[in-house]
Amino acid sequence: MRKHLLAFLSALIAVTASAPARAQSETLPTARLVSSFAYDELYQRLKAEPLLQNLNKDQYGSPILLRVTHALIPTTAGAASGLASAVWAGGTLGLLPVVENKDLEITYDLYVNETLIASYSYQKNFTSAKNIYSKDTTQGLGGEGQTWALQTASQFSADARSNPKIAELIAEYRYYFGASIP
Repeated sequence: MRKHLLAFLSALIAVTASAPARAQSETLPTARLVSSFAYDELYQRLKAEPLLQNLNKDQYGSPILLRVTHALIPTTAGAASGLASAVWAGGTLGLLPVVENKDLEITYDLYVNETLIASYSYQKNFTSAKNIYSKDTTQGLGGEGQTWALQTASQFSADARSNPKIAELIAEYRYYFGASIP
């Protein structure tokens, strides 16, 4: 009994001691972020992810770049309804809103020395009604679209964690720099 308890405690100590090393080994080296929308909010969300805790806004010399872009892709029905609602909005001098239906696509591209090693895209359809006199501060995303776009940060982190090329990159940095990844 004592022998089994001692073996169990030894295994528990070994697992506990290796947990920080595993967590650290799953961290991407210092990378720079470039984003086409909600830069500060997206930076905070990405930085909170364990894989991206070394993300840096001002690391201009880093060979690793995470580029996050958005695209608003009009749907066929959305283009027709958007045109019709724009005519109605213009005809009523802005009393009626402009209704748009578009697909929002968020793309995360990870570059190392200007070579793309991973790319993930997430897409969702949104319908929005806008007053022609209102000012849009969300780069065309709308409130609901921006909220969803920021939520893709955790999805990207989960997808990137299982990417073998990113694991190879982390292993290579670990080989050359040891436990202290820059």
